[in-house]
Amino acid sequence: MWRAVLIALTMLIAVPAHAASFDCKGVPSPDERIVCNDPLLSALDTLLPRVQEKAEREKRAETRQILRDFASDRSSCGSDRSCVLSTYIAVLGELGGAKSIPADITASTIAGGRAKPSPTLPAKIGQCSVTNVTEVHPRVGQDPVKDEDYDAGTGIEYANEGYQVSYAREEALIASKPGDKVTMCLIAIPKRCPQGDDRGREYFVTNARTGQSWAMADSQHACGGP
Repeated sequence: MWRAVLIALTMLIAVPAHAASFDCKGVPSPDERIVCNDPLLSALDTLLPRVQEKAEREKRAETRQILRDFASDRSSCGSDRSCVLSTYIAVLGELGGAKSIPADITASTIAGGRAKPSPTLPAKIGQCSVTNVTEVHPRVGQDPVKDEDYDAGTGIEYANEGYQVSYAREEALIASKPGDKVTMCLIAIPKRCPQGDDRGREYFVTNARTGQSWAMADSQHACGGP
C-alpha cells in the first residue's frame, strides 16, 4: 500500500498537496471530504479528467453516462474509503483500460488489511475477501488445453464460487495456479439491469503468490445482454 501512496504523491508534485478536481475549501460531501484528505484518492481524482478527455474523443455520450454512474456510486460510498477507492479504480479501468490504473494499486490497497477468508463473494462495492483459485482455463475450447487457446480469451474460477472472464489473453490469469491465495474486491455493480439479471459485476483481484492484479467482470456479457 505504501508504494501506491508514494506513486500518488509523485503524481501530485505539480499540483497543491491533496488537490482534487473539485473545490475542497467549500462544503464537500462525505465522499469528497475523503478524497480531499487522502493523497492517493486525490491523485486518482486528478488523473481522471485526463483519462476522461481521451475517452470522450472516442465515445462522448457513453463516457458521460459512465461518469454519471461513477459520481452516483462514489456519493453512495459516503465516508467509506475502500468504497470510494473502488469507484475510482472501476471508472479509470472502464474509460482508459487496465493501463490507466496505477500499477502499484492492489486489492490489499482497497482492503486496508481488513480482508478475511470467506466462502462467499463480496457483496458491496469496496468489500473484499480472501479466497483461492480453483481453475484457470481458456474462455472457449476443449481439453486438452493448448497455449493458443488462451488467445480467444481467459477465464478463472475461485473457491467462493466467483468467476471472471475476458475476451483477451490475460497473462496474469494464466500465471495463476489452482490453490493460489487471492484477495478479491468488488469494485462495480452494473446499473439499469433487468430484474434477476446481475451479470457484469466487476472485481479487482490480486494474487498473493505472483503479486499480479487484474480488474475483470464475472460474465462475458453485462446484464441485459445475450
